[in-house]
Formats: sequence, C-alpha cells, structure tokens
Amino acid sequence: MSRKKPLRQTLSPRPDARPGNGFRVSLFEGPRPGAGVVSATPDEVLAALRRLDPELPWKKVRGQVLPVLPRVRPFPGPDLDLVRTVLPPGILVRFAIDIGPALTFIGSSLLGSWPIDRATLVSTALANLRRQAADCGPEQVLRDHIADMPIGVFQSRVGIASAMLLVPERLERLFGAGPNLLLAPMRDLLIALPADVEPAFAAWLAAEWEALDPNHLHLGGFRHEAGSVVPVPLEDDAARA
Repeated sequence: MSRKKPLRQTLSPRPDARPGNGFRVSLFEGPRPGAGVVSATPDEVLAALRRLDPELPWKKVRGQVLPVLPRVRPFPGPDLDLVRTVLPPGILVRFAIDIGPALTFIGSSLLGSWPIDRATLVSTALANLRRQAADCGPEQVLRDHIADMPIGVFQSRVGIASAMLLVPERLERLFGAGPNLLLAPMRDLLIALPADVEPAFAAWLAAEWEALDPNHLHLGGFRHEAGSVVPVPLEDDAARA
C-alpha cells in the first residue's frame, strides 16, 4: 500500500518570504515505514513548496484545505498552536493545506490572517473533503479474506481515506449500506469488517497495520450503517489530536 502524506516536515513562512523560496524547512528523520508503505521524498516536498504562494492567501488555498485525523506520534520540533475542533462522530481533528505530497498544518496565527472565522474553515474543509470523496468508488476497494473473515481495504490515493469517517454519507458507495465495522489505522486507509466481528480480532488487525506506519492513527472502531458512523471502542486507549 502506498501512503501519500509523509508528515515528517515542518513548514513555516518567513516574513520576507517570496514565492518559490520563502519557506524554512526542517527535516526530522523519524522511524522508517514498514514494508509496502511509502512516503514522499524531501525533494518532492520541496518541489511542491516552490509551487506554493508563501503568503498562503485564503483565496488561493481554500480549495486545498482539509480536515486531518490525529496521528499518535507527536510532531517533532516546536509545539505549534494548531487549529483543532471536535467533529462528528466525535473525533478531535486538525486542519491542513494539502500541497500534494505533504500537508502544511493550519495554526491559529494563519487562521487569524484570513478573512474568515473557525466555522468557515470547518465548513470549507468538509466541503473540499466531500468533493474529493465523490470521486472515490467501489473499484478502489480491495476485497479479500483473512482466514474466513471477509475484509474490504480502501485507499483513496489522495490521502483522504480515514477522513471520510467525517462524511459518512460518502461511505455507502464504497462499502454498501452496512452494517460494517470500520478501522482507520493510517491516514489513507479504511478497513471494513463485518459488524459482528470480535473486538479482539479487530483490535489485532488494526495494530498489525499501525505497526507499518510510524505516523499511524489509533482511533478504535466505527460502526457504519446506512450513512451514519458511530464510534465503537476496541480497547481502553485511543489517539488524541
């Protein structure tokens, strides 16, 4: 499985920034991904930055803003004041500008520079997510079995698979009306299991996928049925944004 978002770079604009060379980039070499999990190279991220207006004006970036589910491993470098909010089905999410091979996260100072409020940021991010999710179809779901357990594995290839938990009306096209138990162990990965699966099996399967990605998610399970998603705990602990 390929993974679009490396999330090993921290990006911050300088006051004297100019398009193409106005970002300061700090590279933190974290743990290596497991077999089959790939991430963007530093050169790919730098090339994307050169195409980005360093002033990050709202009119130019609003179509690239997305909600992002929380990973477990803390961000390296300074503790940034990132914009966060709880969205149904009860997930504390961040927001970021999708620059292609990576994400640049939105902090309070950047939000304060835009002519919008937090509610507009949230609604815009969800609208962008719905628009991208509309392009995802059942042909992107790999269907197989683990022992006798049917499983459906979905990757969007644009980094939004896990975030689609926030727009459950888009999931029926992928997995049917349900009921299903959904797992989101990585940013661009959703796994569908039968709703009556043993929680211990689902927790084991999620842990196996999480172990492949240093920047994995850890959110428990979600019961999906007829366009709704409800959290289902698989164990006591879960990730926090």
